[in-house]
Amino acid sequence: MAKLSSTKTDADIEELLDRMLTRLALCNDSNLQALLSKLLPLTISSLSSSSSTSVRNKVLEILSHVNKRVKHQPDIALPLLDLWDLYMESNASSPLVKNFCIIYLKMAFDCMQEIEKKKFDACACWYRKFQINTKRLY
Repeated sequence: MAKLSSTKTDADIEELLDRMLTRLALCNDSNLQALLSKLLPLTISSLSSSSSTSVRNKVLEILSHVNKRVKHQPDIALPLLDLWDLYMESNASSPLVKNFCIIYLKMAFDCMQEIEKKKFDACACWYRKFQINTKRLY
């Protein structure tokens, strides 16, 4: 999975994120899943490469747009394995990365069919544990 280079400045990262947002906004629904498979993990991982509020705001803008587009289209699959890899790598990373991974892993898992869910036993165990833990919070 690609990550934003740590040698890039905040302005470079923000410009890249702005181009990603434009590409997302112009993408038609038939190409959205392919775009999200690349864009979503890269966007979330950019939270760990910068502490700038402008970068964080741009990431939130992209994720908000993703939410609006995906919310009413359950047939669009999110990149479960890439998000899972990012979640597992984020142990030493930002808590924001880990939390956004959890949100989008849940969305990706909810959209999967039961047969597909059985293929991802590790994710399924995590998801069941996550559901139990979040029910305790509410």
